Amino acid sequence: MTTEATARRRGPYGMEYARIEVPDLAASIEFLQYHVGLQLEQHDDEYAFLRADLEHHSIELVAAPQRTESWTTAVGFSVENDAVLDDLRERVTAAGHEVFELADRVKGLVQRGFAVRDPNGLIVELFTEFQEYAEPPLIELRPLDLVHPFLATDKYDETLAFYTKVLGFLESDHVGDVTVFLRSEDRYHHSLAIQRNNEFYVAHLCFMMKSFDHVMRGRARAQYKQIPIASDLVNHSASTSIAFYMHDTRHGPRYELCDRHRVFTPEEHETHRARRMAVDPRNIDVWRPAADDWARF
Repeated sequence: MTTEATARRRGPYGMEYARIEVPDLAASIEFLQYHVGLQLEQHDDEYAFLRADLEHHSIELVAAPQRTESWTTAVGFSVENDAVLDDLRERVTAAGHEVFELADRVKGLVQRGFAVRDPNGLIVELFTEFQEYAEPPLIELRPLDLVHPFLATDKYDETLAFYTKVLGFLESDHVGDVTVFLRSEDRYHHSLAIQRNNEFYVAHLCFMMKSFDHVMRGRARAQYKQIPIASDLVNHSASTSIAFYMHDTRHGPRYELCDRHRVFTPEEHETHRARRMAVDPRNIDVWRPAADDWARF
C-alpha cells in the first residue's frame, strides 16, 4: 500500500441508492422499470425498492401525493468497514454536524450506520454491509450500477468542503469554479459531482448500462414514449462515458444512462492531481464543436 493510502483517512466506498418522493408511486415504478431497467422488489402503498444489480436497491420511491413533482430527499453510500464508519462519524461530529439514525426501512438492510445532513439539507446515509441478492435481476436491458448523484447548489463552497474535508471524497477534476467531480473509494472518476447554482436540487442520477447498445435502446424507449431527452448523447471529457439524459419531473431528477465510466487504478486513486479545466462546453462534452455551444445541455 502506498504511503498516501496509508496516511489518508478514507471516505465512503460508493453510492448505493437515492430516496425520492414522488406524487404517483405506481406511475414512477412503471417509469423506472421500463425506462431505466430496474427490477421492483419490496413495496407497498407507501414505498418501493427497485434494484439494478446485486445490491438490495438502487432507488427507494416514497409516495408523496401532496407533491406535483418529485424530490430527492436522501442518498446512501456504503462504507468499507466499521473502522472507517467510526472514523467518519468522528469527523462528522468534530465538524459540528448533527448525527441522525438511519431511516427505519434501511436499518434492517445494513449492519451499522448513521445519517447526516449536508449543507443543503440533503440526507447522506452511511453504512456497512448493505444487503445484496445472490443473483442480479434476470432482465437483459438493465443497469450494472448506480454511479453517482449530481448536485446543484447555491452553497457550493460549503458543500465542497463538507464532502471533501469532512467525508473524505477526493477531487478528480474541476470545470472552472463552477463544477467539481469527486471520487470515493470505489475509484470511479466521480461518485459525486457538485455544480454552482442559484438553488439546490439533485440534478441527475447516473446509471451505468451494460453497453452503448443498451444506452441507445434506452434512448429509443424514451423517444418512443415521448419522454423529454434533456441532454442527448454526451461524450464526457472527464469520465470518458457516453450518455444521454431523460427527465420527467414526476419520477425523479434527470436519469443519465451511460456506457462505461472511468475507473482509476489504485495508484491513480492515491496520486491523481485534479485538473483545472476551463469553463468550456468541450470540457464537458468532447463532441461540442465550439466554445459557445452550451444550448443542448
